[in-house]
Amino acid sequence: MRRPPRTRLLLWHATAALPVLGAAAAFYGPALARTGGVWPAPLDDVYIHFGFARAAALGHPLSWIPGNGYSSGGTSLIYPLALAPGYLLGFRGPWLGLFAALLACAALLDLCSSLRRLLEPRGPGAATARWVAWVAPLFVVAVPLLDWSWFSGMEVALLGAVLGRALVAVRRAELAPPWRRPAEQRRAGLLAALLVATRPEAVALAAPLAVAVAHAAGSLSAAAALARASLPTALLLAAQAAANRAFTGEWGAAGAVRKLVLSNPYPTPLEKAVEVLKNLTALRVQALEAALGGPSVALILPLLGLVAALDRRSRRLAVPLLIGAYGSLLLVALNTTARFQNLRYAAPALAMLLVAAALGTEALARRGRLAAGVAAALAVAALAAPSVWFARQIDHFARSSANIAGQQVEVARRLGARAPRPRRVLLGDAGAIPYLSGIPAIDGLGLGGYRGMPFARASVHGVPAVVELIERLDAAERPDVFALYPSWWGGLADVFGRRVDAVKIEDNVMCAADEKVIYEADWSALAPPGERREGALDAVDIADLVDERAHGYAFAAPRGGWVVGAVLRDDGGAPRFDAGRLIPEGREQSFAAGVAARGPAVLALRTDGGGPIALGVAVGRPAEDEVRVEVPERPADRWSEIRVPLREVAPGDLVRIRSLQGTFRSFHVWLLRP
Repeated sequence: MRRPPRTRLLLWHATAALPVLGAAAAFYGPALARTGGVWPAPLDDVYIHFGFARAAALGHPLSWIPGNGYSSGGTSLIYPLALAPGYLLGFRGPWLGLFAALLACAALLDLCSSLRRLLEPRGPGAATARWVAWVAPLFVVAVPLLDWSWFSGMEVALLGAVLGRALVAVRRAELAPPWRRPAEQRRAGLLAALLVATRPEAVALAAPLAVAVAHAAGSLSAAAALARASLPTALLLAAQAAANRAFTGEWGAAGAVRKLVLSNPYPTPLEKAVEVLKNLTALRVQALEAALGGPSVALILPLLGLVAALDRRSRRLAVPLLIGAYGSLLLVALNTTARFQNLRYAAPALAMLLVAAALGTEALARRGRLAAGVAAALAVAALAAPSVWFARQIDHFARSSANIAGQQVEVARRLGARAPRPRRVLLGDAGAIPYLSGIPAIDGLGLGGYRGMPFARASVHGVPAVVELIERLDAAERPDVFALYPSWWGGLADVFGRRVDAVKIEDNVMCAADEKVIYEADWSALAPPGERREGALDAVDIADLVDERAHGYAFAAPRGGWVVGAVLRDDGGAPRFDAGRLIPEGREQSFAAGVAARGPAVLALRTDGGGPIALGVAVGRPAEDEVRVEVPERPADRWSEIRVPLREVAPGDLVRIRSLQGTFRSFHVWLLRP
């Protein structure tokens, strides 16, 4: 006797829960054993999300730490908001990870449910394809590399749930009667925007989904359908860019500024292209081949996706999924960290590819018994091949979780136990330390955001540029302790810090280094905030990005303008830090004069020690009128100053300083009264 639909649905949900919960237990169990009971988080970035979630729960949305102000550094806009209720319910400290795990399992079951709705056959061939909906959960958990990300505590599982609902919404917009279709199109557009709010590279899927909605408009206007499906995403991106610009001075998010290959000012376009190609190669070989079972069987998933793209019933979903999968990988390849952290940035592409393959399996199975047999054989091969990696990925998950618990969590514990309690800690993109210790922090890499200061951009230019921003802070606001990897922070940790503690782990597979060091800070070599030189008409603190931006400063890039820093003695014999840029021979730097009125001035240039060089100086005039300045050898232990009389400087005049002989090490520029 045929089961009633309700009973069959309950049975389907029960069978769907088995692989999802079984995979979760397989990952969390060994990891818990390795962490000694601390809820496993294989990435420190998980705790960054927890920090944003705590701030949101405390009434500070879009802030990493209450008091730090707006941050555009979160990789997901909505995931912290989904975690915030867990914090309010009492899931505090590492145990917010348990709430994240429950949320991940619920999200994956929701994705399975969406797949069931998409895969339940209708019309001719339904009888031979009905089994596909029952094996849909296996498509969700079949790839161990993807499972690692599903259960990591990151936003990937939530992305999966939103992905499934967005696809269902597009299908409903396709099948709805004309009077209902506009509402379904708007629903699809809102869910597509939610995809992008969950992971920014999902824009590669949101755009073709909007086109698919327009293609299915039928008797309605395709242009109006496209507007309904795409406008929410466009408004979201515009609002995010406007907020970033208003609060940080950057149109892009801090993560894009810090991590994108294109943000680095020093490499040439060819060097950037090579880096992107390296990322693409790694993603293709490791995520789209090895992780799927090897080059031969890895082709089955895209082949099944192609079958779906050729099928009349499924092509409006399959084509966007394939475009989204490979398009998101292209976007991810622009990320300098794409090859690291167990290829987590490839997870959305793998999810899209698996869903497309599930659609292709159903489309092929509808073609009759023989085709259904072929579909079953291909599905079994595609889903079984990656299983050889389960043991390794589960072990890597456990070892990574042990790394984070043993290093980042332990550093947080030690800092929290220090007496007197630290005022503020300087760290580099570390989430567990401020979240678990409760100590306010400044993220030197800029992803945490701090009162609109451009730490993300400064960290790309170089460590001394980060120090220049710290110099802008009041003495009481500067961090009094550091928790840093020494190899990442040369010129800061070793110059301004005194090592007082360290945490070293064995078997490091995830942390940036096996030892994280705690330092006490000594900022005595920094200038007091707001210091102004007597007689100065204008000043540009080179490598201070705030000052550079205010003066329209430009340096020789690419392959020039590298940031350097030094602590040398000033005229009074006191040690003084300054950062600057290297201007190679034949290249120049320039800035717009900020003097109040037209008149003569003296250009004063701070530099350090070195051999003889020659400079060319021009002010608002053609290059042939530049003044050549011979600079003799300078002592290595103190700052030196080069003075150039200028006949006239007007507000906004472009002052150009060219290196005619040798590399000019430019640290500070003043326009002084003559």
